[in-house]
Amino acid sequence: MTRGARGNKRLLAMVFAFSVVAVVFIGFVAATGSSVTYHVTLSPSSPYYFSISGGFLTVSVEVSSSEPVTVCMTDATGLAKLKAGEKALCYMYAGNVKDLKRVWRSPNDGQFYLVILSDKPAEATVTIERGILVK
Repeated sequence: MTRGARGNKRLLAMVFAFSVVAVVFIGFVAATGSSVTYHVTLSPSSPYYFSISGGFLTVSVEVSSSEPVTVCMTDATGLAKLKAGEKALCYMYAGNVKDLKRVWRSPNDGQFYLVILSDKPAEATVTIERGILVK
């Protein structure tokens, strides 16, 4: 059983259409990334931090807390300084906020930390979304 020229064109068109649909689906999955929500209890003078790997991905951070908190995006050196009670260089900084929503893209590859500090005991909800495109 052999196919004529017309049958090969149909098969080629079906393979092309399937390839386009697969590429769009994979692109959608890569673009939307992942989302994680944490419920944390903050204590005074003790930083709570989340590790975020840098690179080409965009990170959307949403923080809601019962008391004003300070939010800082820093690297390993800054985290060590914050743990020691010193001030650190923050690539993204928001002081005394109860609600925060920011989209951030790391300036280069490497490990970064989202640090939350509170002067009073507080409850916080942190949502982190990662992806190429973040809504």
